[in-house]
Amino acid sequence: MTCVRNTSYSLLLNGRVQGRFKGEKGLRQGDPMSPLLFVLIMEYMTRSLQLAARNSSFRYHPMCKSLKLLNLCFADDLILFCKGSLSAVSIFKEALGKFSEATGLSINASKSHIYFSGVNAAERRVIAQAIQLPEGTFPLRYLGVPMRPTKWKHEDCEIIVHRIRLKLLTWSSRHLSYAGRLLLIHSVLFGLRNY
Repeated sequence: MTCVRNTSYSLLLNGRVQGRFKGEKGLRQGDPMSPLLFVLIMEYMTRSLQLAARNSSFRYHPMCKSLKLLNLCFADDLILFCKGSLSAVSIFKEALGKFSEATGLSINASKSHIYFSGVNAAERRVIAQAIQLPEGTFPLRYLGVPMRPTKWKHEDCEIIVHRIRLKLLTWSSRHLSYAGRLLLIHSVLFGLRNY
């Protein structure tokens, strides 16, 4: 994030102003406020996208239509969903442009890709050129798990099973009671599977 200059802040305790201080430095990586601010900014972006989705020419991704799902974000990963049409992508691009103007955050083109499913090659080229992002190939890795537009294959789930096996091997070498292992399984392995 960038530094905010010429800004002053007031400290309120019990509803009373206790003093003022001038803001001179922005957030740095690892700052405890970073996760909270990221969540707030992503909430603003989600609401901006929802507002843009009210446009009559916007179409939801077929798998996301019933939930009206537009995006998923976790940590610093973000996935946007829409129908593979130039009008829907243009609406997203315009909404992201307004978001960028308001927050100063923009798409990192070197780390971003656009993915298509069920869109012909000519339309893919037009959309990719309009949004100016390279086309990615499936499977897309999101949070370490491969994602594809079709049903999961056996090898897609193998990553999760492999991680669970590694955890079990590590725990078996420790001197844990039966109750201790059971607690680890419930808290860690079920959480890993659900994640």
